[in-house]
Amino acid sequence: MKWGKRIGLKIWKRIARLFGNRKMEIDAAIDNRNTGLVKNLAMLRNTLDVYCLISANSNAINKSNVSTNFFTFIEMSCHRLIILYICKVFEKENVNQGKVRYELDSIEGLLRHIRNENKNVLDKFGKAAVADFLQKYGDGSGENGVEAISSAVENFKRKHSRALNKFKTVRDKWLAHCESGFNPKYAPSYDIMEKLFNFGLDFYMLVSKAFLSVGQADLNKNRKVKMGFKRMLEELGLKEIRTEIE
Repeated sequence: MKWGKRIGLKIWKRIARLFGNRKMEIDAAIDNRNTGLVKNLAMLRNTLDVYCLISANSNAINKSNVSTNFFTFIEMSCHRLIILYICKVFEKENVNQGKVRYELDSIEGLLRHIRNENKNVLDKFGKAAVADFLQKYGDGSGENGVEAISSAVENFKRKHSRALNKFKTVRDKWLAHCESGFNPKYAPSYDIMEKLFNFGLDFYMLVSKAFLSVGQADLNKNRKVKMGFKRMLEELGLKEIRTEIE
């Protein structure tokens, strides 16, 4: 846990002790993990946007006077970062005999903490948020609560297991380490990357509404990095810039 997060958690704990309210302490821990998750999602969103703009306009870039080697390097770097951040968002915690070795600000880390603390869904607005999430991702298992959310997460991961396993393999064998002879032949499509991002964002917003009742950062709005990069391409002389991969 980073220094700033430790300080924030200590302040929450002191307030909780002063008021004799353990609920505030639990909410602080969940909020810290949810904040860690959305920070990784924000990096993923920006990296996807830069990757998208370069890929969508690759023909125009190649025909222009700008350095194609530079944009190829940026595109390849973005692809690696996308893999790393997707792995962070969907990372499993290492649990040994009921004990977690390292607590993670991932979807599974958040779910485990919520489940262990027996955290209940908040008011009718929280229940409505859960219902919307389950309607979009659920498989009909469980009631309208934490177990149903867990089932929906597992259902989504099963549907996209090939892509998630591929990302993890590439991360482990090619990015984090350099296994001799390993060749990452299969690359999940950009559409799959977007689906994985949007699921992570929907889960973050669900936790914010259903368990914390706080405002959410909608990362699909006000995409300043994408707009700023688009303006830069226009300054370099590119015309009719595409903003989406077709």
